[in-house]
Amino acid sequence: MLILPLFPNYQKTLAQTATEIQAGNLVVFPSDTVYILAVDPSNQTAVDKLLAFKNRWPGKAISIAVLNSDMAQQYAHLNQDTLNLYQNLFPGPFTIISPGKNLLARGIEAENQSLGIRIPDSPPILDLLKIIKKPITATSANLSGRTPHYSVSAFLKTLSLKKQSLISLVVDAGTLPKNKPSTVIDALDSDLKILRPGQILLSPDHQLISNSETETSQIAQHLLNKIKNYSPLKPIVFLLSGDLGCGKTVFARALATNLGVTQKILSPTFVIYNHYPLSHPTFKSFYHFDLYRLKNNFEFKELHFFEHFNCSSIYALEWPENMGQKNLHQLQQIATTIPVTFHYLGPNQRQISFTLPQP
Repeated sequence: MLILPLFPNYQKTLAQTATEIQAGNLVVFPSDTVYILAVDPSNQTAVDKLLAFKNRWPGKAISIAVLNSDMAQQYAHLNQDTLNLYQNLFPGPFTIISPGKNLLARGIEAENQSLGIRIPDSPPILDLLKIIKKPITATSANLSGRTPHYSVSAFLKTLSLKKQSLISLVVDAGTLPKNKPSTVIDALDSDLKILRPGQILLSPDHQLISNSETETSQIAQHLLNKIKNYSPLKPIVFLLSGDLGCGKTVFARALATNLGVTQKILSPTFVIYNHYPLSHPTFKSFYHFDLYRLKNNFEFKELHFFEHFNCSSIYALEWPENMGQKNLHQLQQIATTIPVTFHYLGPNQRQISFTLPQP
């Protein structure tokens, strides 16, 4: 068993990982949630080795990671509703179960021929998939019934020498953040079922659920990651709607933090907006607008609102309904707008619905 650090020789480590997987070997690799066990899911010998390691019987499915929805459709039947889920949730900490096409090795699909698929929010895994040009398994690196692992040292301590001998390569990225495993969504029928709640929860009507400010921040980070493929020729504007105290400012602060803002993010209620310069490869500025106190169109004009908009900036705009339909329509013409609505469900619980435009 060889142990390689993911960095500093990133490309070399990825190339060696790809070689091991293509040779039918078992690899431990970091993901956006936990360390995973990666093999070629079309190689029966490799899958049998994985099942033997996990102490898992064929028939209990093993999820796979793919690069995009096109790769997913090579191995599973995805209807339009499922493709919409892919657009809204991937890449991210979700596993979506769909009818498989029976093209992978025995032991990957479940007994009902369903297949769990992930597109992780993990650049190393996505870069690895680009090299291999086919899926890898994405099951957590633990024995069946045991807890997942966030460090290589903790994982290896649980293994006998016999188990260790089944592993060809371990890629060590240090201790991973203590994120929960992915949320598993059964999309076999029109009514979605949550088989395992994970880092981000989903409601029965496909909306995200937050039970804390931390989870609202995680959802903000998830949506921020979704804008990477949008046109750089338009500014990005998150339109944040919902009752007072539902988490809009928490969401805006999380956007700023993930963009690299180090200053304290204050609510701009009394000054209408705050501007924060960024040291970011794509965006040069972050603007946080709060239009709650606007009373009429005259006050809106006094803001010189549209003079602040440029393609090198990203915006969080609370209470967009107060700018008026005409001005909102104008904004939608010059910017990529992402409506995000916050619904109060209880003292600590919010439903967060959003609409992502096509990139």
